[in-house]
Amino acid sequence: MKKLDMSRGAVPLYLQISAILKEKIIKKEYEYGDYIPSETELQKIFDVSRITARQAIQELEKDGMVQRARGKGTMVTYQKQIEEYLTSIRSFTNEMLEKNMQPGTKSAHISIEKADQHLAEIFQVEEGVPVYRLERIRTGDGIPIVDFHTYLSLKLNLPLNDNFYMGSLYEILEGKGCEPVRVTEKFDCMIPNEDIRRKLNIEIGQPVLRRIRIAHDINSEVVEYTIGYYRGDRYAYYIELKK
Repeated sequence: MKKLDMSRGAVPLYLQISAILKEKIIKKEYEYGDYIPSETELQKIFDVSRITARQAIQELEKDGMVQRARGKGTMVTYQKQIEEYLTSIRSFTNEMLEKNMQPGTKSAHISIEKADQHLAEIFQVEEGVPVYRLERIRTGDGIPIVDFHTYLSLKLNLPLNDNFYMGSLYEILEGKGCEPVRVTEKFDCMIPNEDIRRKLNIEIGQPVLRRIRIAHDINSEVVEYTIGYYRGDRYAYYIELKK
């Protein structure tokens, strides 16, 4: 640990300690879910009073970097927000790689179901026509980021093997000659139900960003309809407009 500046007129000790710990959190020396040193440990490390150690942790709490858990300690809750600029069609896998994060899939399940009126209108088919339903929880650096509910045309002739969908869906579509070339998207904010909260490991009342995408191929046929529920504390979107 860095030594504290004890000189006259220096920044208060608790702020110095807070800044040191914050730097370590941002550099992932203390990662999300890790526990930082306790008040007693900070006392020994920096040779300060219990009150100073407590104030340092309180500063981290104010900044949303940590959260106290009774009987367990103080856990790191900080996660760098993922910022995406909406300028081109990207798969989730490419979004993560562009942010130097490791994309992953916590779970995947594909099934076939009959299209209801809404799906029938999107895919321009008769109500009751079978479509694929693919549910996946995608991760960034091992942390759940988004719960995807994707519907695909049965014309794609996809395997009903969950393990087949642990990577990039767009790579699969490209392999089928159905690469999306045009998409329409809608964004809104909502309070998730218990199922989505459990999948994304978020607290009651924490909002999610819902992203609805309809993707078309070169023949203007719908190849993908996806509803994605993104952790609101992890994602932000930017749009650049020019006159």
